[in-house]
Amino acid sequence: MKNLIYTFILLPLFAQGQLLESIGLTQLPNDQSPIVFGQNNGGGGSVVGDPVADFKLYNLLGDSIVLSEVLNAGKHVLMVSGSYTCPIFRNHMTELNSIHNLYGDQIECFVVYIKEAHPIGSSQPTNPLYNEPQTYGERKAIIVDMLNGVGEGPYVPTPISTQIYIDGCNNEWLSHYGGPNRAYLINNEGELVAYHQWFNNSNPPNGSATNIWCDIDALLDIETGACNEITSLEGAFEFNVLSNSSPSISGNPGDNLDSYGELVNTSDQGVLINIERVMNNMPSTTWSSSMCASVCYPPTQDTLSVTIAAGDTLDFSMHFYTDALMPGPDTGKVRIKFSNASGTQDPIYRMYKGITINNLSIDEITSFVNKDPIKIIDLFGREVEPIAGQILFYIYDDGTVEKRFIFE
Repeated sequence: MKNLIYTFILLPLFAQGQLLESIGLTQLPNDQSPIVFGQNNGGGGSVVGDPVADFKLYNLLGDSIVLSEVLNAGKHVLMVSGSYTCPIFRNHMTELNSIHNLYGDQIECFVVYIKEAHPIGSSQPTNPLYNEPQTYGERKAIIVDMLNGVGEGPYVPTPISTQIYIDGCNNEWLSHYGGPNRAYLINNEGELVAYHQWFNNSNPPNGSATNIWCDIDALLDIETGACNEITSLEGAFEFNVLSNSSPSISGNPGDNLDSYGELVNTSDQGVLINIERVMNNMPSTTWSSSMCASVCYPPTQDTLSVTIAAGDTLDFSMHFYTDALMPGPDTGKVRIKFSNASGTQDPIYRMYKGITINNLSIDEITSFVNKDPIKIIDLFGREVEPIAGQILFYIYDDGTVEKRFIFE
């Protein structure tokens, strides 16, 4: 009788589907590698049900991640695009940490750090202020600041426990997948099962509310109890100025003066809040103010509405954009009305003041006037020629930004 020899081939428990071609890096960039800017709007990886593109990226220590390798190991993936100058991203680090801590064995959760959302020179730069990095090393330096909590006001973020991988110098990941605070939940077969244009946000600037816990529950076939969708708008709210902020802010001419607060849903139902700027007294047409509630709105917008889920909190901030050429002292005044759309509570009013206190000398004013800008942009960040009757931002090679209003 012949001896039969059997050969056993051990196959992986999970079979990865067909990913799209890799759009990531092939080697670690050096810190001096320049970042190439272009039209990096992305969105090619956002169709639910489609396979996603493979990629390779590196973290601060030079360790890499390859998407296909993670999926081949049987893990699902949640990746969120990040930017320190994106307030929405900073405000949702707690959710990232919770997913990492609870589902680390099943879901590989990480951040892909992309270009800055609101750098100096953009139409609405936010604190902490950073220039758009020009090299890979400069991008890494901002991530280090984010991890160390460097910044101003309440924007010092929650310490983040998830891994952070860095987009390449040609913004390869961004060019394919898209902008800040987008979320992609991918099953271990390489299929996109959920996409959030705004990660876990009950009040996105466009589209409907998103809840990552509902998507995770569906993917893992479990019930975490955190999938609380908004089914009613009969709730109540309160408004608080943050303890490390004030409704009266002072600074030098040319400063952005910022006050931070929060809208808190104090009920077990959703709440719809109407916000109105009922007074907007600026000392000149070269000053302006704007509101931020989840996202920042243009200075021309006086009204907005926000929806907050039960027990949730939404950041609200008031910003004064002052004039570097006005020697001061000067004061801008804004009054905001917060009202419950259900009519179940009295409106809440808050008065804000932006005050410039330092006087500029004639020599300092002359130095502003005589400098040559490297770029002039409008409120929407578009590079333009000087136009009468518009607020424009003059960007100089020393990193300073000046706001001007040109008269006829």
